[in-house]
Amino acid sequence: MAAQGDIEAADREFAIRMENLRRVAAQWVERPIAPEVEVLSALVAAIDQIGTLCIEARRASIRSVAESRLVAEQQRETLAQDTIAIRSHLRDGIEAVHTLRTINEKLVEKKLLAITADMTKGLRGAIESQATAMTRRYNLQTAFRILGYSSIVLIAGFALGRMP
Repeated sequence: MAAQGDIEAADREFAIRMENLRRVAAQWVERPIAPEVEVLSALVAAIDQIGTLCIEARRASIRSVAESRLVAEQQRETLAQDTIAIRSHLRDGIEAVHTLRTINEKLVEKKLLAITADMTKGLRGAIESQATAMTRRYNLQTAFRILGYSSIVLIAGFALGRMP
């Protein structure tokens, strides 16, 4: 894009050329040939009007680009703030998942111990192996849930981190 000084210099050059055209047209108009005078006067007026419209359109375009850049920068700042908030919420969610996992593990352990204590008469070995299998299965399920949640959080974090 042209610099502001270049645009102003082009505007001044246009004004100088229009002034030259008016001067030459005025000298030619002084001759008593009526149809040429009307054509030349209309031509000078049309060129002047077109030049003025072009100058105004260019200035409006420059203003529009500047406004667009300002809006884009504001949108970038808003997006950055939203990204920070989302990441904070994701961290809070991950912490909540870890806390729930710990609580669930403790509750399961407590319930398993209570059940095994009641049924220890003659079946202790079988019950302990069953409890171990259940704990392993629960731990695997929990691990897969955590892996699933972590994958979602990781993908969301990656997607949000890639946004401009």
